[in-house]
Amino acid sequence: MQHIDSNLIETDLPSRMNYLLDFLQWDPAKDGPLIEACKPVLAPIVNDIVDAVYDHLLKYDITAAVFAPAQSQSSDGTESVQVDNLHRDHANIKFRKDFLKAYLVRLVSNHDWTAHSKFWSYIDMVGKVHTGSMDSGLKHRKDRPALFVEYRDINLLLGWVENAVTDVVMGVEALDVQTKLDILKALNKYWWIQNDLFARHYMVNLGSARLAEDPNAGLKGMVVAANPFKPEKITSAIVASVSTAVMFGAFWAFSG
Repeated sequence: MQHIDSNLIETDLPSRMNYLLDFLQWDPAKDGPLIEACKPVLAPIVNDIVDAVYDHLLKYDITAAVFAPAQSQSSDGTESVQVDNLHRDHANIKFRKDFLKAYLVRLVSNHDWTAHSKFWSYIDMVGKVHTGSMDSGLKHRKDRPALFVEYRDINLLLGWVENAVTDVVMGVEALDVQTKLDILKALNKYWWIQNDLFARHYMVNLGSARLAEDPNAGLKGMVVAANPFKPEKITSAIVASVSTAVMFGAFWAFSG
């Protein structure tokens, strides 16, 4: 049985990433390149992708509300407005779109998917900044208003993305069922890594508090069956769909 230091993975990101990647059976040599393979289709349609993401978020006042305050303290045209006045071409939305575009480029351009990758550090900082933190480490957030998004909405957006992409992958006729499963499993690994690097900043110290109350709290008697499924092929066929690129953008629409 492998020992995991529960305190260390809360304070040391590479240690946490080692645990996450190992637990999810992430293969940097296969799963990472699958994401990178989306770059050829992403570049020419990035504007359409970003518009689609924000159109969806602007359907609900509760998700649009985060865009209503002025997005910057500088004279960049953003301003505090009523939620009903927001639309895809509003200055506040355009301000966010620029950061989403930059993220998409960074995502598909990454080549280091190991536990010590600077990319994971970047995602971790993005997760932290959404809790209203003023010291997330993101340079572009310096001297800007605090950004707080309910974890509820972060989690819901992940679910929306996962559902949409499942439909897309299963609808690609050129792929056999096994290959579709391989792709969906690889994508799910990445999404749940993202989810953890958001959630950990919302749930900070909750685990420590529970252990303080009950030092013996933990996993007891759990039996985990081995998974016989071993993906043997990675395909980039999924990049043929515009919706695949959309799913990468959607989870990060609140970023900036």
